[in-house]
Amino acid sequence: MRTSFKSAKLQSLQQWAKIIVVNLMVFLFLLIAAEILLRSIWTVRSCIESECDFSRIAGLKVRTIDRATDIGLTRLDELLGYVPREGFSATINAAGWVNGKVTIRKDGFRSNGAEPPLPADVLVVGDSYTFGDHVSDNETWPACLERKLGRGVDNGGVMGYGTAQALRRASLKLAEKSYATLVLSTVVGSDFERDRLSYRGGFPKPAVIHTKNGIAWSAVPDPNTPGTKFNPLHHEALSFVYERSEILAVMLDRFFPNNNIVGDRLTIVHQNAADENEIVYWTLRKFSKLEIKNKILLLQYGNVDTEKRKLILRIANELSLKVIDTSDVLRNAKKNELWYYGHHTPFGNELVCSYLFEHGFQ
Repeated sequence: MRTSFKSAKLQSLQQWAKIIVVNLMVFLFLLIAAEILLRSIWTVRSCIESECDFSRIAGLKVRTIDRATDIGLTRLDELLGYVPREGFSATINAAGWVNGKVTIRKDGFRSNGAEPPLPADVLVVGDSYTFGDHVSDNETWPACLERKLGRGVDNGGVMGYGTAQALRRASLKLAEKSYATLVLSTVVGSDFERDRLSYRGGFPKPAVIHTKNGIAWSAVPDPNTPGTKFNPLHHEALSFVYERSEILAVMLDRFFPNNNIVGDRLTIVHQNAADENEIVYWTLRKFSKLEIKNKILLLQYGNVDTEKRKLILRIANELSLKVIDTSDVLRNAKKNELWYYGHHTPFGNELVCSYLFEHGFQ
């Protein structure tokens, strides 16, 4: 009886082991099938939207986490959170960068490639589209604008900035130097939302918040909070899988858009953050009141957000602001010609520059 009981128990364990192994194999097969399906869908979509991109079928990686900001390009700033580091100069070879020459002048502006710099009477501010992520100094739209104007253009763009944050930098620069023209660039559908954040992509930043006295700036938070560029966590295993699994990448991007995948990209909305629509009006009203001869609001796009575009245009019209809207000129070009790793290609920058020059300076 005892031998029979042991034998029956062993058989039961073996059956359970078989069931578990079979289910694991089925689960693994379904994961592989889902991975192939998602990669195929992405590939087909690329063929429909522009030109076919077979990288996610031919290679293992589906994402490349951009670590180009971890090379000493920025420094802390008590009012703006962070700014480009004066005197920085390097050729960058990282995700999206192919021998990209990046030079920050001693005055904190990005070089336009001209040496020595031309005397500037135009100041442009904005985010990475203005700074010129993924292109060299002489390939940004401010550099192109400088060549067309034949006079200096100071590129005050900073990667990751919100529109209000960019305008705050402009105000600080205007207190140091006089300009004839200020161009405030905003990427419609994303930049004003950034001004609600106290941390973005691992960088501390001031947020536009509600206070007892109305809407105002928050203080810049502690840069050494865990998960920032200055006090990173360690999620190397997760980031390794994220870069190589379409399933995990899609799930994390959709359900956890602010998830700190690599451990140094902390992103937090300020607890007292103003509503995005309030920030649009607050920022553009401040812009309209600046004492400078010419003011231009430049609308740029990753994807056209129709509702946000309408809101910005309506408020700008109420405030009698001059607006240069690049949506029309960008709509007629192929996406792969305009954008690379989420930013404008040299050709995309050239289109923006030409459109701005023709409609804003002629």
